Amino acid sequence: MSHTLATIVLAAAGAVMVIAGLLFFRHPRWLLAWLKGMAVFGVILAGLYALVVAANLTSYRSLVGMQTVATISTQRQAEQIWQVTLQSQGEIAAVRTLQGDQWQIDARIIRFSGPFRWLDIAPGYRLEQLSGRYTSLEQERSAPRTVIGLAEGIWPDLWQWDQQFNLPFVEAVDGNMTFMPMRDGAVFEVKLSSSGLVAVPVNEQARAAVQFWNQ
Repeated sequence: MSHTLATIVLAAAGAVMVIAGLLFFRHPRWLLAWLKGMAVFGVILAGLYALVVAANLTSYRSLVGMQTVATISTQRQAEQIWQVTLQSQGEIAAVRTLQGDQWQIDARIIRFSGPFRWLDIAPGYRLEQLSGRYTSLEQERSAPRTVIGLAEGIWPDLWQWDQQFNLPFVEAVDGNMTFMPMRDGAVFEVKLSSSGLVAVPVNEQARAAVQFWNQ
């Protein structure tokens, strides 16, 4: 469509919409009823949105500043097979088996703004999955990988919706951290802030593993 034709079409459409809107003022009762209906519809939508946020908050934990959210220890079982113990805050330790040379833990973070921020709702987090990785590119492509879910799904999934539709007053953040080396007897603390995850080596085995990996 040429600019000339587009100008004519847009001008005509705009004029029709303006005239149609002005006709409402000839019948103010219709306008008032319409405004009331839109206001009620808006209140219902806002209420449903608040319910969705409330339902999702039940699966998240409050996040205030930088805090330790889990401790991870690794024990060698066989070549590239590891027993990983995950101790989340306030939960029973979970023992899992990972294959590979490195481990990674992922989290979901939700931050709030607007009216939710006025209510002083703290950011929320939940640990999402624990996974292993091989250092060899060939093994990474062909060898069996381990991905363990750490959270049950919830519907509607506010975090996923924000990733897709950029919802108002909510910001969904990926709490992914870099892969960390596995070594027999190594212990790491997983710390989390509203911007992401970081693993801190706790004992000598973990520090030695990180130092060797960074060489």
